Amino acid sequence: MLKSLFAAAAFLTILAATIFSQTNSTTVSREFQVAGYTRVRVASHSPAAVATAEREAFDLINKIRSDAGLVPLVWSDQVAALARLHSQDMADQKYFSHRGSDGSMVDERADKLGIGSWSAIGENIAFLRGYDEAVRFAVEKWMESPGHKKNILDQRWKETGMGVAILPDGTYYFTQVFLLRD
Repeated sequence: MLKSLFAAAAFLTILAATIFSQTNSTTVSREFQVAGYTRVRVASHSPAAVATAEREAFDLINKIRSDAGLVPLVWSDQVAALARLHSQDMADQKYFSHRGSDGSMVDERADKLGIGSWSAIGENIAFLRGYDEAVRFAVEKWMESPGHKKNILDQRWKETGMGVAILPDGTYYFTQVFLLRD
């Protein structure tokens, strides 16, 4: 009986080692479908991947606005820096909220960063882990949420910036800030 238990334990150990040894920093160990999207375990978090994700989200938002007959938003490096700071703060501190880890809201963070002369400011945030089309998934979920959709389709917004933080485990933090200057 004891021999059988040891044999079973050895087999399970070898099986587990075989399955888990297929994972490294550049390959995907397991994929599965959620709501039509493939969920993966590993995502690139390089600066190039982050910049690509930000630009893709910006382009998708402007496509949605264009399809709705609205003027496209203008990318602002200053507003993008504000959005990036919040996404990175959420990633570093492992939280998800419009309120920063220091208790600040988007308007206060904009003032601290020296973004002045605005009359309205808005923010969309998203958090997800491991989707191969994370940007599309986040934007799609924003469009399914009445408050986020309202921000995206609000005609008063003229400028925007997108900030994305990607962790090694495939966790994404998205922040989009909308701005109307005086």
